[in-house]
Order: sequence, then C-alpha cells, then structure tokens
Amino acid sequence: MLIAAALALVAARQGLSALERAADPDAESGRVAVTPREPSASPLGAPDPPDLTIAGHAYEAVAGELPGVGPRDVSGVRQSVLDPSWASARIRPSGLEDGHYYAVFLHWRGESWRAERSVLIENQAHPEDVRTLLEGEIPEDLIAPLFPGEERRPAAQSPTARAVQVVEQATGRRDWEAERVESSGDYHRVRVQEENGEEAWTDVYLQGIETRAVGRDITAAELPGFPPELVEEGEMASPEPARIPPPDPVTESLPENGEYRERVERGLHEATEVVREHPGVAGFYVRDLQSGAGYGVRPDHVFFSASTIKVPVMIAVYRRIDEGRLDYSDRIVTTEEDWAAGAGWLRWQTPGAKSTVEDALWLMITQSDNVATNALVRLVGGPDYVNRVSRSLGARDTVLYWKLSSERAAVPTLDNRTTPRDMALLLARIRSGEAASRHSCREMLGLLEQNDLEWWIEGGVPPGVKVANKGGWLDATYNDAGIVEYEERPYVLAVFTEYGPDLNEGGRYLQRISRAVWLAQSGKTAGEQRRESGANGPPSSSGAPSP
Repeated sequence: MLIAAALALVAARQGLSALERAADPDAESGRVAVTPREPSASPLGAPDPPDLTIAGHAYEAVAGELPGVGPRDVSGVRQSVLDPSWASARIRPSGLEDGHYYAVFLHWRGESWRAERSVLIENQAHPEDVRTLLEGEIPEDLIAPLFPGEERRPAAQSPTARAVQVVEQATGRRDWEAERVESSGDYHRVRVQEENGEEAWTDVYLQGIETRAVGRDITAAELPGFPPELVEEGEMASPEPARIPPPDPVTESLPENGEYRERVERGLHEATEVVREHPGVAGFYVRDLQSGAGYGVRPDHVFFSASTIKVPVMIAVYRRIDEGRLDYSDRIVTTEEDWAAGAGWLRWQTPGAKSTVEDALWLMITQSDNVATNALVRLVGGPDYVNRVSRSLGARDTVLYWKLSSERAAVPTLDNRTTPRDMALLLARIRSGEAASRHSCREMLGLLEQNDLEWWIEGGVPPGVKVANKGGWLDATYNDAGIVEYEERPYVLAVFTEYGPDLNEGGRYLQRISRAVWLAQSGKTAGEQRRESGANGPPSSSGAPSP
C-alpha cells in the first residue's frame, strides 16, 4: 500500500500544471479564518461568578469535554504584555505523558475571558507545526514560552533578574526593567515595565526563580498556594465531570419486528460493547440507504473531525464548480498560510507549489494532503462558506474551525468538529445526488472510492465489498466514515473515537464496529463472514492513515 501510494504521489506531482491563474475574485483571500466558538451546550455546575478569572475560564472551556481534568490541572497562566486582551493557560489532565500539556488561549470579550484556541504541546522538536496555527492572531509572548528549546540564555539566578529575563525571552525585546519586587519567603511578585517609561508592564510571579504566572490580572485562582499578601483574590469555575453521554444504543425508523430488526439489534449490541470497551470516547452512526433506518451509539456527540472534515470541503468545491465560479483546470498557487504539518507532499513544496483544482481535490481526498485542503478552502471563500454548505445539508454540528493540520486542540469545540450523524448524512447526500449536482456527486464518489489510506471500515467487511470512505487520525483520535455498497443493504457508517490508545490498537476498535454493522446489514453469521473473508484480512496498520 505504501509503495502504491508513493507511486501515486510521483504521478500526481508530474501531472501538476506549472501555470498560474488568479483565485476566484469573489472569494475571501488570505489566511484561513476562524469560525467563532459556540458556547457550551450546558453550563458547568453553579453559575460562574462575574469575576471569573483567566484560569477559571480556561478550565470552564475544557472541563465539560476533556475526561479526567480538574481545577488543579490548570497552571502556567500568562497574560500577554504585548496585548493584555490575550492570555493563555496550560492544562495537563491525568493520562498525558510527562512534558505534554494543552495550551488554551483566551481573549477578553468586553465582559469576560473567552477560550478561542487550544493546541496539544508534545513535540518540541518541530515548533513550526504548532506555530503555523497560532502566529498572526496569538501574541508572540504567549507563543514563545511554549518552546523553551528556542531559548539560548541560562536562567537568571535572582528573582528580579529572572522576571526581566522571562519577559525579554517571551517578547523578543530587551527594553525591560524590574520596577519593584514584593516577597514572602520564597515567593515573589516582580513588576516589570518598559525602560522608556511606556505603559507596557506586567507582574511576574515566581517561586524561587521558577515562573508560576505572568500578567496584570493574575489572582489566587491562577496561583493556588501562593501567599495571599502577594496575589489578589479570584474564583475558579465550579468543577464538574465531563459531559459525555452514556454509551446507550439508539435506533430510528426500524421496523417494529422482523428479521432485519433482529439482525440490527444483534449487531448494535455487539458494536455497543466495543464502544463501552474503548478506553476513551467512541461513537458511531449507521444509515441504511434502502430503508432510511438509522442506529448507533452517541450519534450526536461532537468529536474531533480530523480529516473527515475534508468531506464538506470537497462538497463546497464542487458547489463552486456547479456555480461556474471554479473550474477543474483553474490554477492554485499555495501560500505560506496554506502550509501545515501532516499528510501530503505539498507541505514540502509550500509556498509557491502549483496545481489545478482537480489535482488538489485528488490530493485532498486520496492522499489527505492538508496543504491542498487549506488552499481549496481559501479558494472557495474560507471556512464560513464551507460551514454554510454543511448547514445547508443538515449537518449543523459540523464546523471547520481552523486550517487542516496534524495538531489538535484540548476539546472538539476548539477544533474542527463533527458528529457521526452529521458525517453519515453528508455521505448519504453525496450518494443520493443531493449534495451538489448529480454529476458532481458522481465525481465525489469516484474520489472517495480511490481513497486507500484508511482501512478501518474496509477491515470489517469481506474483500470485494466496495467502500467509498474518508477517514483520518491525529493524536489518539481515529475516525472513518464511508459508504458501504453491499448489494442488498447499502449503508453509510461513520465511526469516531477520541482520547484513546495508539494507532494500531485504536484502529481495531473501528474495525470491530464495522464488522458488527456489516453482519447486521448483510444478515451473515460471524462464521460466514470469516469464510468469505478467507485469508484476505485488512491490510496491516503499519501504514499510517492520514491525519
């Protein structure tokens, strides 16, 4: 599979056009914008006090979704000195490896702090992978501290000198001085300001010479255990366990009795047990394309979309082609803003890589190229247009939040997201010819049938059963959504997981769910399925699918 993929990439590269053409003049140009985060569906515990702090809002943003997180997992709060309307906090729930944490970025929105971005910090060897998602919006003095390996000077050994050094390293400027220091034992609060007397200033809180927090509006909520004489009072959010729905089976429009219902109930029971065994969060939804019946577990739970978000991007591109605003032969030249880590060879060619719309579609779906995806999003008019297309098809919980990358946030509401039901609906609309023109829908099906990167749904059905799918994975998130063309009972299956095990083990959960669903749809027994599969099981998962 890897050799075939490599040959396909070479062929695609040779076929890319060297010509340029301006993008759609009506499309929004420039950096991929961010769709504002929608508020949580339900509040945490008691109503938050009006003076909820930076740490309190950071915790509130993730506590309802991130398993195992508690108030004491919030640390390292920094308020930008370059732009005090921005702040950040580090959140490290139990289960993360040493040195790994989530960085949550908050923006002051008139009356309170609001979480806008988040990213998992784990690979210090490639800071550009994270920087590309944050630069241009987040102040640099909140980004720089995420990468201590970029610092060159050893830590200063006095609290005042260390406070000045912390601000200098974060801002990249040397025009700072310690204006005053207050101490209580080993704890210190140092006021640092610009040497030329400008209004730029901040407080640095240290324990010894270790930085505990930075900012003008730091309170006791950001500094548990800090002497009260050195820090103002402040409130954390009310703690509450994550709002994850129970793994209860859901059925819709099934016949009241009969063989099909019995088969579905057996398969649904088996798949539900797999969901319950998953160490993180899992869910799926099945749509029978013959009867319209549906069933699954957590069908409306919001998951990280990973590369399945490329399905609505694909639909949006074909909508623009149907409108006459794009053509397959239109030229794309990638920009610096299109660059992202993850799958695809265009990441090694950016900026200035040239392709056609047709080439970029092929790369996005069959090779899961992130740069091609970001360029196409830019071309159609940005994330807002893609999200309008999703909503027009009924997928109201599917949101393209930021550009495609191999990095991910702490929780789905701060990232690209969807639900099993939404993704199954989008695929069903493509197959029925409703997502765009019938010709465009046939073209989309052809692309999905060429995708050989993800084997999880295919691994649950016998060889020869055609699957048109798009999956994706990133950091313990493994997803697959596809149309299974079984002769008597064609169906759509969307399986999503998050906060789970590694790739090899994580993918097997999806495969097992796919197998249980196929047995329900086909009416076969497990023995018959094994005999039909023979020695041709799913391909080895050593070939990693696309992020």
